Parts: sequence; C-alpha cells; structure tokens
Amino acid sequence: MATDAAKDVVHCTGEEVRGDFRCAKCDLLIRSPGEADGVLVLPICTLCGSENWRRI
Repeated sequence: MATDAAKDVVHCTGEEVRGDFRCAKCDLLIRSPGEADGVLVLPICTLCGSENWRRI
C-alpha cells in the first residue's frame, strides 16, 4: 500500500512506471498495461499537454 508521501510525488513524462496515474493538471487517468512487463512510459497528457503525473 502506498503512503500519502508516495502519492504526493510528481512523476514526469518519460519516466518508466507501473500502476495507475492521473494527470496533475486535468486529472486524466492512465494505467500501466497488465500484460508483458507492465511498464508504462509516461506520455504528455493528450487532453491538456501537461508533463506531470501523480500516482493514485
């Protein structure tokens, strides 16, 4: 289980992550894939163009 401090960390476009993330600006939800290795490279938000993501 993630701590509140871990949830406050902002992740940036290009980072390799696993899990669920929301855009820090518009709240768009993205999830890492369930198949293969499950790694997601954080993209630029397709709705608002932000490069910052927060883990949920």
